[in-house]
Amino acid sequence: MLFRTIAILVASAVLIGTAAPVVAAAPTEFVITPNGSSGKTETAIPSLRTVKKTIATYYGDPGTGIADKKTSPYIDEMTTLLDAQTAKLPGIYEKAVAAGEKPAIVFDVDDTTLLTYDMEVGAYDYDFDRATKNRWIRQAKFAAVPGMVAYVEAAASAGFEIFGLTGRGIDTKKATLRNLEKVGFTQFSSDKFYTKRDRSYVTCAKAKCTTVEYKAYTRKHIEKLGYDIALTVGDQWSDLKGGYSDRTLKLPNPLYFLSSPNLPGVRQGYLRPRTEFTMERDGSSGLSEGGEGIPNHDAVVAMIRVAKKN
Repeated sequence: MLFRTIAILVASAVLIGTAAPVVAAAPTEFVITPNGSSGKTETAIPSLRTVKKTIATYYGDPGTGIADKKTSPYIDEMTTLLDAQTAKLPGIYEKAVAAGEKPAIVFDVDDTTLLTYDMEVGAYDYDFDRATKNRWIRQAKFAAVPGMVAYVEAAASAGFEIFGLTGRGIDTKKATLRNLEKVGFTQFSSDKFYTKRDRSYVTCAKAKCTTVEYKAYTRKHIEKLGYDIALTVGDQWSDLKGGYSDRTLKLPNPLYFLSSPNLPGVRQGYLRPRTEFTMERDGSSGLSEGGEGIPNHDAVVAMIRVAKKN
């Protein structure tokens, strides 16, 4: 999160300062690495303003900082994705039970079950503010991610045990569970809901756990309780890496990128972000590219920062 905050501040300074941002004149094709390293070599640097406009188009935001909750390319993509995934649930469950396992599904929170767009864009325009986020959490202001209430309900009805696993702190646990219930999630219980500082069962390589360590070792802990994690669902690649899950489901999120290295010795090459993009300067790519096909805001910020240094 520190990397993200620094990157956003630097990019903001680029945009409002006297120096013009490094923006290619016409190209719509870009190579964008999550850590911004492509800024050293690529001459085509996307405009952050265009990225924001493209993301707004994807979420059906007319410019108010509020996502459309009824119709948008994001909702369409989530509907198609979750319809296909819901159809797979009975088969996954039956296979696990036939193998003598007790199948469970682990869900992340932010932008997996609860939508942060209205806060991320409307409340602080991508410039992360912890006090604002804590206020939103306390006030249970987050809407449900489109289609996820029905999907979690279908998973529970199929027989899966439902677990929550979030990077939010333990002091937010009650408020988060209240928010989940408020928007229709009734399957999450306190004893099966894990927060980042509630981790006496996790031993990390350093004093501070990385996201992947915390989430992977929590899944390991859940499996030690007798469950088999048949599926992990998250919007960040770091939600899914590290193993201790038979399957993973990545949900689209071009709003931010939370990096974290995989566990030592674990290779999961398929769990990595896209780096090649096509983006029109009028923001219309948000209508057609899908969430993974839109340049991630934080990756673009990092790329601009690196480009300015070289």
